[in-house]
Amino acid sequence: MRSIAKRLRWGCVFVMIGGLVSLAGGCATPPSVAPLLRVTERALLDESGRLKQDAERYTAYTRQTLRTLEDAYSQDLDQAEVLTPKWVREATSVYITARETIISHQHALAQEQRARADNLLAAAAATRRAIALIEQQDKLLHGTLDNNLQRLLTYSDWTRQESIR
Repeated sequence: MRSIAKRLRWGCVFVMIGGLVSLAGGCATPPSVAPLLRVTERALLDESGRLKQDAERYTAYTRQTLRTLEDAYSQDLDQAEVLTPKWVREATSVYITARETIISHQHALAQEQRARADNLLAAAAATRRAIALIEQQDKLLHGTLDNNLQRLLTYSDWTRQESIR
């Protein structure tokens, strides 16, 4: 009778230990996850910085395009003796439309760049938060499960006398 109870008790202990070991191994994140997330965060921040550089380059390109457009318009107006008033009105209308189009394109591009940079910064912040949560979870799991598992593994419910019987 005792041997059945003893076997049943040890069977339960081994099942609990096996469950805790699989639980500890299944819940803990692999050790490569946090460093990989740190690299991802760094890449997101770097790309956000590159977008700012791109925005500066696009702004310089837009200024150059506006200068070229203005120079071309000025050269056309310098030929005033051959130009008719109708031509000047049409050219001025085209110049204004082209200038407004270039400026609106620049504003749309800048807005798109800001949105992309903001999204990248938000993704980096989310990645940073994920790293903190993973590290906190791992610390909690390792601290709690390691101590409890150690206690279970070293806990001896049976005495030397019971092992002799």
